[in-house]
Amino acid sequence: MSGPKIILCRCEDVTLEEFRAAYREGFTELESLKRYTGVGTGFCQGKGCLSEAAAELAALRQIPPSELRPTTIRPPSEPMTFGQLASLEIPEPAAPEES
Repeated sequence: MSGPKIILCRCEDVTLEEFRAAYREGFTELESLKRYTGVGTGFCQGKGCLSEAAAELAALRQIPPSELRPTTIRPPSEPMTFGQLASLEIPEPAAPEES
């Protein structure tokens, strides 16, 4: 019987066991774990889980967290202001085709 399900990343529903299993499969860097498990890629973009994931990875690797390489941050290709977003025209949905 397995223990309780411990969620590491709430946004992407990644469990601690899934994270550890990915590490055992050879994903030993935070970036590769992020890409493989999805940890840190949800709505919060890692604000709620990346520090815990880094601490867990450091413990697994038996190194201080400061020795881990951070994940890659990808800002939007063209930043927009809220005013620009609000002024975008939203097209009307197409009418369904009759058969």
